Amino acid sequence: MYFENMTAQELVDLVLLLQDKLKAQTRPQLDESSEEGLYKVLAHSSQVGFYLTQNKRFVFVNRHFQEYAGYGEAEMLAMDPAIMIHPEDRDEATKNTISMLKGQRFSPYEFRIITGDGRIKWVMETVISVMFKGQRAILGNLMDLTERKEAGKRLEELEALEASILDAIPQAVMVLHQRRIKFSNNAVQTIFGWHQEDLIGKSIKVIYRNDEEANIIAERLYLALEKNRTFMTEYPCCRKDGREILCVMRASRVGNKLRDRDIVVTYEDITEQKEAEKELKKSRRDLRNLSAHLQSVREEESSRIAREIHDELGQALTALQMDLSWLQNRIPKEEELFRDKTARMSQLLDSTVESVHRIMRELRPSVLDDLGLSAAIEWQINDFQERSGIQSEVLLCCSEADIDKELATTVFRIFQEALTNIARHSKATRFFVSLTEDVGGLCLEVKDNGVGITQEQVNNQQSFGILGMRERAHLWGGSIGVVQVHPQGTKVTLTIPFDRGVNKRDDTDTGCG
Repeated sequence: MYFENMTAQELVDLVLLLQDKLKAQTRPQLDESSEEGLYKVLAHSSQVGFYLTQNKRFVFVNRHFQEYAGYGEAEMLAMDPAIMIHPEDRDEATKNTISMLKGQRFSPYEFRIITGDGRIKWVMETVISVMFKGQRAILGNLMDLTERKEAGKRLEELEALEASILDAIPQAVMVLHQRRIKFSNNAVQTIFGWHQEDLIGKSIKVIYRNDEEANIIAERLYLALEKNRTFMTEYPCCRKDGREILCVMRASRVGNKLRDRDIVVTYEDITEQKEAEKELKKSRRDLRNLSAHLQSVREEESSRIAREIHDELGQALTALQMDLSWLQNRIPKEEELFRDKTARMSQLLDSTVESVHRIMRELRPSVLDDLGLSAAIEWQINDFQERSGIQSEVLLCCSEADIDKELATTVFRIFQEALTNIARHSKATRFFVSLTEDVGGLCLEVKDNGVGITQEQVNNQQSFGILGMRERAHLWGGSIGVVQVHPQGTKVTLTIPFDRGVNKRDDTDTGCG
């Protein structure tokens, strides 16, 4: 309807204009022609409901009023007008009607009516006293405000909901105009120590450590919002009590373009979170340094034990072999029992010597210290083939001069763990090993043709072998990749970057985080 798009003031002006027209056509004594003219004006005026009442009865209702009320013309002419008014509004509506008729009230008043089908509608009414057919009558006009009232109610509910949402948000929310605070939610008290009403009208500078920093972030923020809808950064702020905090700022301009520097900014205090992250990084760094130290100590201890076994146990077994050989040479041939016994003793002694050598190699392969990483890997492959029966292909292309003892030990231990996994889990018949080096660093690859590893197994926190390989690699700034390959098998890739001639890890920072 046309009037639904009009403002309240426009509606009031329309009503007053129509009243003036009607007054101009009304005379103390109306003749039939003037009454017909009045009816015509009432019936064909704009989208407003009109009526005439005499002796508490309708004597005329126009079509628009009938539509508002939901009654037919005959029904309305036969009813008491007061019946239509909502019971809770009757006294107030009657009071306002009398005031307007006496000239004590000039503005329209609102009340509710009950329509013919039981609905409740809001109307706005004005009344004047006129003469009709020689008797005093009331001329009234009404406008249906129901949709506008409902829209207003929905708007109020929406505004209340928005306010509740803003107050429920844990971040401080501020609306800024020209860098002054127009709105803030309850969270500003939690984060900045200010009551929200105390911030209204203040410069946003009050939440920063100083004016210089406030101007710097303002320049960055508004420059970013000129080009983008949103902006986010971390920036130091200051509470009302002077305590410094670190906040995540998220800003958005109001509207599609940045006008009048109107923006919305949220602040989230991440001070404790950052402290926790620092502590976590420090703990990880300390644990990895400890792990590196323990591995170094274990390697040194293994080397020491291997040397002691070689020096002490090895020499004792060699002496036993010599003494047993001397004894065998002096047993008479006819003493077969003694000769058989010493022969078995000699076999057992040889087996023991071989076991000692194996233990020494496992503790610390001498070939790793004597001949280097490539030779140690080749020796380990041959030994693995003999014990497992799994065949291999080998590609070794590495400069030993660029790999120091500690790095060689790390790579060799990771290689041993990869072979152990092949023997335990892969069910492979062949495996491929490559050790290559370029300007970027060192790369070791071990690939088998077995059943393959699943991603779940790779991510399993109980896979200590993989975790151990990753930790060893991380100490050198390297990485371990374990993936399933097609059509079958598993590939383990170790990559360790290093500068030429500089391979030692930095114990002050292991690159955590």
